[in-house]
Amino acid sequence: MPECDECGGFVTQDFIRVFGIGGEVHGCPHCMTNRELGDGEATSRTGRSTTD
Repeated sequence: MPECDECGGFVTQDFIRVFGIGGEVHGCPHCMTNRELGDGEATSRTGRSTTD
């Protein structure tokens, strides 16, 4: 079952395809806001940008 690398929450394969990179996602709606996801922060290993 696919999951968020940051919080372990369930994500779909489609979510990983859209918001992830290389088959991995480092943030999801459980641990990030929609704005953070839209800004591409789910692709970074730290989950959130350092410019917050």
